[in-house]
Amino acid sequence: MMGERILLQVMARVARSLRAAIGATIIGASVLAGTARADQGAAQSGPGTAPAGAPAQTLEEVVVTAEKRESTVQKTPISVTAIEGTVLQAQGVTDMLTIAQQVPGISFKTSGPGQTEFEMRGLTSTGGESPTVGFYLDDAVLTPAAMAQNGKTVIDPSLFDLSRVEVLRGPQGTLYGAGSMGGTIKLVTNSPNPRAFAANVEGIGSGTSGGGFNHTENLMLNVPLMQDVVALRLVGTDKRIDGWIDRAVLTPFPIEVNNSTARGNVAAVPAGAQIPRSNREDLRGGRASLLAQPNDRFSATLGYMHQEITQDGSNTIDGPPLNQTHYQPFDVAEPFSDRFNLVTLTLKYNFDSFQLLSASADWDRQQNQTQDISEAMQFYIGGFFGPPASWPFSSTATVTEAGNTWFGLGAGTITEDDYTRQYSEELRLTSTGSGPLEWLAGGYWAGYGATSHVYSFYPATNNGFNADFGTTNLADNHRKVDIDQYAAFGEVSYQLPKSLKATVGARYYTYHSNSVTSVSGVSANGTSAPLYGRASNSGVTPKLNLAYIPDENTTVYGTVSKGFRPGGPNSPIPSPPCPATAPTQFGPDSVWNYELGEKLRFLGGRVSIAGDVFYIDWSSVQQQVAPGCGFKFTANAGKARAYGAELEIGLILAPGLVLSQNASYTRATNTTDVPLAGVVAGQRLLDVPQATANTNLTYRRPLGGSMSFVARLNNSYVGSIEDITFTRNTLPSYDLAGLRLGVEDQSWSAALFVDNLTNKKALLSDTGALSANISIFNRIATNPPRTAGVDATYKF
Repeated sequence: MMGERILLQVMARVARSLRAAIGATIIGASVLAGTARADQGAAQSGPGTAPAGAPAQTLEEVVVTAEKRESTVQKTPISVTAIEGTVLQAQGVTDMLTIAQQVPGISFKTSGPGQTEFEMRGLTSTGGESPTVGFYLDDAVLTPAAMAQNGKTVIDPSLFDLSRVEVLRGPQGTLYGAGSMGGTIKLVTNSPNPRAFAANVEGIGSGTSGGGFNHTENLMLNVPLMQDVVALRLVGTDKRIDGWIDRAVLTPFPIEVNNSTARGNVAAVPAGAQIPRSNREDLRGGRASLLAQPNDRFSATLGYMHQEITQDGSNTIDGPPLNQTHYQPFDVAEPFSDRFNLVTLTLKYNFDSFQLLSASADWDRQQNQTQDISEAMQFYIGGFFGPPASWPFSSTATVTEAGNTWFGLGAGTITEDDYTRQYSEELRLTSTGSGPLEWLAGGYWAGYGATSHVYSFYPATNNGFNADFGTTNLADNHRKVDIDQYAAFGEVSYQLPKSLKATVGARYYTYHSNSVTSVSGVSANGTSAPLYGRASNSGVTPKLNLAYIPDENTTVYGTVSKGFRPGGPNSPIPSPPCPATAPTQFGPDSVWNYELGEKLRFLGGRVSIAGDVFYIDWSSVQQQVAPGCGFKFTANAGKARAYGAELEIGLILAPGLVLSQNASYTRATNTTDVPLAGVVAGQRLLDVPQATANTNLTYRRPLGGSMSFVARLNNSYVGSIEDITFTRNTLPSYDLAGLRLGVEDQSWSAALFVDNLTNKKALLSDTGALSANISIFNRIATNPPRTAGVDATYKF
């Protein structure tokens, strides 16, 4: 009793202090802005409601299922951001990368669409072969368990016709399992409506500086097949981004300078061939959902999704010289494709006091990409291997001196072809009563298989390579991985006296994996026998949450939770040039998260503030290590920690003028030296900005009837990050602004927009090579230049 009273007093004092300190500032600002009018909020029939065409007078409360039961963001005692699909469409948000730049606590590593890894709270996924952030579409787990080069990248789906996007920060190891060590991203689709026909059409056209014409067409049809019982919902997307990065083929290609430590001045050499807009992208896909609900207790939803992304080249430029160009000694295209299929079946039955849910999913994904390795191979042949005995030129010979054959090798490419498939099943029981006790229990199984083929063959007609090495095979790597996962999980919440609510949860997991790898070619010193790997592990991830909720406008909570990521075998790397001591496998890593947060609403719902502070201990960190030979492997590189704060503010400054502001600070560092891995205590973890901030200002003015003029101004700031290819380097901070001006009615809207308003070039991520990274230049992912266009929608 004494401990309970002390805890209650502490949490109540935290709530009062936050309300007093922040409320005084907000009230002062509100008075100055003319918003402190009591009658504006009193007339509302519900949060966020207003007459058609009139500005909303309260901030809307979003319903979420972050804890696998319906609640509002305000009443959910965890760190969660939810963005409704209608808001995404109104703001012109069409991809996950834009969401990551606008939500606090998220970072990423990207090379373009379908090639992005998401991270939260400093838990970088750069090491290991599985992600640190879970990715869900409704109840379907799309998080890849493990793979090769593309193992941590998630699909880049069309965001048209979503109900909402939920971003859960912090370990979600109890309800969401492996792969959610840093958090979870959940896309929730709109369900078919058996009561009424509906349709939504959207067309977007734009032009990009240095690029061409971009266009997107979206369509949604909701068709009742049996009134109030059966409905079909169809969603389709056709998108073309015309590209903005050129490929330049230089003849002769400049040699390295400063004793081969720096790239030659490629920008000064006239291009023998110029391939404009080489990163052109096409996305085509759709979703179909069939709902049957014969009565109030039972419903069945059968879903299907198909999507294909093709791209002529990656969204990367060369550094140096950091202009909108990739420079090559030969005309080598670098296509990328990503095909995804998903079938789901969700069954729900409502008993008197609980709901039974079965979520089945079967998805497969095929990715293929090619990279140019001509320049990298010159570096290796001339540097590590040295020129062959028959080579008549100096090691600094230009392409022209060598008869345009580039050290006798000619044009070189490397290709990766990955195929993954996963079956999963989750059974879940969730209490539905209104008493003080809430509970949830379930089981999960997933069978995952992945094959990866990475190969680089020079043409048989290339006499230089054949003569030098006696083979056309530079590298050929086959890898197959199979993983079975099983889990049982549960949570119990109880409403204690004095507005306290306690939640205890745990998840027991076990997994078994098998892998086989075979390598051959010059880079592997011949052909190796198949390498077999086997791994298994089991454990428990607990969670404890205590919340103080004295009223509907105040939530204060504390959480202690654990998350984990499985280990696995490394792909072999060549020795030489790499050391023979490179590890053949890596172990699991795990985190403990300690968090305190609050959610407050003021002035009749016209102000909302949500914030949290966190501290994370990370053990046996999986990190990629570059031992100075151009190749990388994964190792458990000691320990790390991350701590920081996240803040989200919503404020109606004046009738029709709404400010949304969020910010985050994350300090993520290694805490131990690992000499073999080149890790130094105090060194920042890769790809993690220390500070991010996003500002969104919306002004709405009625024009008569249900029509309104709407203006939106947005700015996203992302701090500097440290990244790695051949060595560690720092990518600078950036901020990107956008402007939208338009007219909205109940059934239609039209808007003019400018993305990247100030035409900033943001260096987003270093891109690792499929073959070998070299020290003289990096491939760096970048954003589109200024893009202006029109976005029109019609609903009927």
